[in-house]
Formats: sequence, structure tokens, C-alpha cells
Amino acid sequence: MKNKSAASPCAFVVFFKKLPQLLLAGLLFSVPMAACIAIFAAAAFLSGFNNILVWGLGMIPATLFLPGLVMVIRKYAVEKAFVPVVSTFFRAVKDNLKAFLVHGVIIYAICACSSFAIMYYYTMAQKDIVYGYIMTLYVLFTAALAIMLFYVPLMSVTYELKLKDIYKNSMLLVFGKILWNLLTLLMVAVVCAGAFFALVFAKGALFPFAVALVALLCPLIVNYIIISMVSKGMQENVGSFVDVISEAEPVDEERLAAASGNTDDEYIFINGKMVKNPSFTSSFLSREDRLD
Repeated sequence: MKNKSAASPCAFVVFFKKLPQLLLAGLLFSVPMAACIAIFAAAAFLSGFNNILVWGLGMIPATLFLPGLVMVIRKYAVEKAFVPVVSTFFRAVKDNLKAFLVHGVIIYAICACSSFAIMYYYTMAQKDIVYGYIMTLYVLFTAALAIMLFYVPLMSVTYELKLKDIYKNSMLLVFGKILWNLLTLLMVAVVCAGAFFALVFAKGALFPFAVALVALLCPLIVNYIIISMVSKGMQENVGSFVDVISEAEPVDEERLAAASGNTDDEYIFINGKMVKNPSFTSSFLSREDRLD
């Protein structure tokens, strides 16, 4: 386990000091994301169902590559562990394929339903002010779902939890750290607005360049902000970010049994490594010292 220095650089400093490595991680995510969206866009055009909802279906397979980006950012921004980017990225992708396929479907459903509902209520509000109130409530609900999604990818690659527990506890963290979450949401909104206006105002030959720049930088910056901002609260309420050693690695069973009998902590040190305590049975957020 890495010893952290008291003088470890902050996430903001790390971003610029390790920008080439982070850009590589961003590229490893952005290229398949662009390819997936392009495939669905082409299918939409050829089928005659050419609309943004069909284009957005590309988000589902693209999300399979998100754990790689999340893991690299977590290592660099939070743990200050400057691991090899490519191997770390693809190991995280391989280990989280099933979970992130489900996440991709849920993320798409939330985005598609929220966009359609807000547009519908906005249109109806022009005729009846009551729909304006409904739209306001729905926007607040959508904001809560968006903040929940800040936690879902990071929680998935960090802790061994069932999907229902990931979403349940991500929603609890929305309200447990509400002010910090709203600040994070505002920062993400500013970045996304900047990307949107860059595409709107880019003309002629600058447009392809703007598209490529936004595709590369926007996912990287958004995820870097989210992980840097929410990781502290997650560790306070869930536990430190620990990579459990592989089951293939030998563990001294006698020492493991002795150590696990003396503590109810989820992780314990055995032979200089952090391993999961076999005596730990409580699901997280079940203890009294979890979320207030």
C-alpha cells in the first residue's frame, strides 16, 4: 500500500503535472465513445429515425469504457498513485463490463427521459403556468439523479457492492453532502456549457477541431472534477479506496484468521497487504457512523 506524503499535491496541481498521462486516459475513452455514437448516428440516418435519442444509444456501449477513465483519474487525482495508464485503464474495463453495461442503460434512460420530459413540460408551460411548476420540480428531480450518477461509476470500480446497493447508497450520498454536491454540479454545468458554446460558435474548418477537442477534453475534465470533489465524502462515509489483492495471490490463512478475529474492520493488513476481512458481514452505510 502506498504511503502518502503530507505534502502530496492537490488534485488541481496533479492535473497539470500529469496532463499527458491523463490526456491518454481521456483519449482511450473518447475514441470508442466517438465510434459508438458515430455508428448509431449512421444507423439512425440510414433507418430514417434520425434523432438525438437514437444517436444517444451510443452512450450504452461507450459506458463500458468509463471504468477505465474513472480508475485512472481516481489513482492520479485522489490516491496520487501514478500508475501505468493503459494497463490500469483496460484492467478496470475488463473487471467492470457487466456492471457498466447496466449503468449505460440506466444513464441513457435517465438522460433520454429527462430531456423529453423537460422539453414537454416547457412546451406545455407556454399554455398553462401549472406545467411550469411541474417542470421546476422535474428539473430538481433530474438534478438529484445527475448528482447520484456522480457517485455510481466511482463506487462501482472501488467497492464490491450489488447494483441495488450502489444506487441506493449513491442516492443517500446525494443528500448527505448536498452543498458539496451542488457545487460539483455547478462546476460540471460550467464545463458542459463551455463545450456547448465552443461547438455552437465554431465555424468552417474550426468546427471539426472543436468537436475533437470537446470529445477529448470534456469527458476527462468532467470526470476529473467529479471524482476530485466527491471522493472525500465517499471515503468518509464508506471507507478508504483500497485495491483488494487478487484471489490468486497466496494469503497466510493462520494470520488472516487471527487478524480477522480481533477487529470488525472491512479491510486488514496481512503480510504487508490490505485484504478483505472474511469476518466482515455488514453492508456499508449500515453502521452508526455512516451518513448523518
